[in-house]
Amino acid sequence: MISVDVCDGKRTRCDLPAAQISAFLDNATSKTEQGKSAVLWVDMSSPTEEDWKILSNQFRFHPLALEDAQNQNQRAKVDVYQGYIFLSIRAWAGDGHPTNDVNDATHEIDIFLGPNYLVTVHNEGSEPIQETRRRLERNPEHMNNQPGFLLYVLLDAIVDEYFPAMDALDVEIDKVEMAVYETDTSANINLKPALTLKKRLLLLRQAVSPLRDVLNQLLRTDDPSLISPDLRVFYQDVYDHTLRLVEQIDLHRDIMGGVMDAAMAQNSNRLNQVMKTMTGISTLLMTVTLIAGIYGMNFDFMPELKWRYGYFFALGSMVLVGSGVAWYFKRIKWF
Repeated sequence: MISVDVCDGKRTRCDLPAAQISAFLDNATSKTEQGKSAVLWVDMSSPTEEDWKILSNQFRFHPLALEDAQNQNQRAKVDVYQGYIFLSIRAWAGDGHPTNDVNDATHEIDIFLGPNYLVTVHNEGSEPIQETRRRLERNPEHMNNQPGFLLYVLLDAIVDEYFPAMDALDVEIDKVEMAVYETDTSANINLKPALTLKKRLLLLRQAVSPLRDVLNQLLRTDDPSLISPDLRVFYQDVYDHTLRLVEQIDLHRDIMGGVMDAAMAQNSNRLNQVMKTMTGISTLLMTVTLIAGIYGMNFDFMPELKWRYGYFFALGSMVLVGSGVAWYFKRIKWF
């Protein structure tokens, strides 16, 4: 489905016919009453073959750029073409379902940025796209009549989507820390929550780190017709937010590494305690069994076998030796 919006600095005209795209592009030098160019935003959600034909015929993008837009689940990147920029970025899809794949945890948004237009392509409903459209409709005068500013608003919405996921992870990490550091050392610790959180942090880093590189490359763009110098401060702000996300992710990964080390150390200590207790019990039983084994041998000439109190002497020896071994193990704190 294709959605066509035009913002002229005073109002936003939404859901225009796709047939008007070529007329707008042919009249790229048209100005508003204030002498500023209008901005065309074409959004393609779950595009069909007909939508791709319209995009190819109207904008005449490079075949490689169109191929990248059609092939989903690729790494975030920026490609510079003659007169426009192609971006492929990943937006956070939310924590609705556990996954081990960054392609499931995020969804791809492909963007074409031109001098007077912005084209976005995505395969499913995207909250950053919807938020950007709401801001465009509410405050058209703030859009600055530059596609580069509209791209900034979209990138800002995409980056902001990662902060709630990061806040949710903060809460879960605090719970795991308390469970590990405040649990009795004799209790067994479940490492599954810690492993799950560490995997989610890895997925976040796989999504955010390439986005940081994309923003860094956009800041270095030297084409003022696409990103004017006065917009760099806005892109720098989004880049700083991305850096903060990466630093938080790395910090939490270090914290989770320490938590897992502490949990494994506690489990190992508990295992050592169990092994010491079992060793002590085994040694105690071995000493008692030794006495029983000696008097259980079938020899004819054993003085204690014919002795009236031999049975009680053997039992007493077992109790005495077993008590001595138990006292010794208690003294060295094996019990």
